[in-house]
Amino acid sequence: SKRYTTVTMGPCQGRMCQVPSIRLMAEETGQSLQDVGTTTARPPWSTVPMGALAGRPIEPAKRSSIHGRHRELGAKVLWAGDWRRAYDYGDPEGEAHNVHQAAGLIDVSTLGKLLVQGPDAGVFLDMMYPNRFSNLKPGRIRYGVMASDAGRIVDDGTICRLDENSFYVTTTSSGAGAVEQWFSWWLAGWDMDVHMTDLTQGLSAINLAGPKAREILASVTDLDCSNEAFAYLDGKRGAVAGVQSLLLRIGFVGEVGYEIHCPASHGEHVWDALLDAGAAHGIRPFGLEPQRILRLQKMHILIGQDTDSESTPYAAAMPWIVKLDKEQDFMGRWALEHLSETTPETALVGFTMANGHVPTEGSVVLGDGQPAGQVTSARHSRQLGRVIGLAWVPSALAADGKTISISDEGQTYSAAVQTTPFYDPDGEVLRS
Repeated sequence: SKRYTTVTMGPCQGRMCQVPSIRLMAEETGQSLQDVGTTTARPPWSTVPMGALAGRPIEPAKRSSIHGRHRELGAKVLWAGDWRRAYDYGDPEGEAHNVHQAAGLIDVSTLGKLLVQGPDAGVFLDMMYPNRFSNLKPGRIRYGVMASDAGRIVDDGTICRLDENSFYVTTTSSGAGAVEQWFSWWLAGWDMDVHMTDLTQGLSAINLAGPKAREILASVTDLDCSNEAFAYLDGKRGAVAGVQSLLLRIGFVGEVGYEIHCPASHGEHVWDALLDAGAAHGIRPFGLEPQRILRLQKMHILIGQDTDSESTPYAAAMPWIVKLDKEQDFMGRWALEHLSETTPETALVGFTMANGHVPTEGSVVLGDGQPAGQVTSARHSRQLGRVIGLAWVPSALAADGKTISISDEGQTYSAAVQTTPFYDPDGEVLRS
């Protein structure tokens, strides 16, 4: 009982209650403070904020419904935000190269998935994004970038119009919760006939990509997969391996590709069926690291890695996405109007390096010997035979043929600026 009743060792801990306890004892006994004496002083010596005593925040690990298959296939599993994801299956560069040569399969169930419905759904999305979706035709897909009130990039994804009053919105994996809350916040305040359903956990998503992807998909669906019937940026509903799914023809990894969104309870079945159908065509699963190589070849940005809290669509080489001619107000409009009138101080560009050194992400870009930017992404591409990357550089250097200097690990390296995608710059492969 001593441990819990002795002064400074019970409910009140440490020296912060030692002196008040001595004073209280002196008053009760009629003695002086000196006569009462002191106890052993123990920490804490002063009040401590509860936050300093709290443990680290712990979120439950999220796993897709196909996670078990990745383990069985020997995937290296790492944290990606709150998710446990397949990083690679042992050969990241080989997996990326195989997507170009044959076909690859990746689990992208971590994407945010929101169903936005109602007569005002198109107008609502016009107000949430800088670009326009109310004129998107049913069955078509459009890329969207979400901006903050300050006109800074906060998320991106694709939006497919399912019918006149229904849109299927995808977000980044890390931004799914924030975008859902953002939509809910504004819907609560605006008098609009719109209903939103969060389908992120309820659906699996699988990306099938590569020159053999169309042939593989055609063997497990009754849909017409010809380029004429199922064109780039088309969205269609149909059965895949007997499972009703939403198929989105998009090209994040740079090859002919199909995102297949199906009920999570059938995710493993669809995954297995695609691997079985693609076995004769050389299909291989690929992980997050190969995907990063492939998307970098197309200069597709990753929000939060290639952008920060000050990145705008103009600086990120996406001025075309801002539609200032929209009649209604939209998120970040005032800021984007003002930003459109000035040239950004820095710009996001691609770069190539011939000497084989892959700079560390975060390496400093030098201008006149002083820090002037930073590398955001860099990888070696087997397909291209060189090192490629993205970096923020002074706008004066954001032109093809310009040379930048990159300081990394005590050495300075030269790199050539490139403003068009490294692979398939005209999008001919994606549209084939």
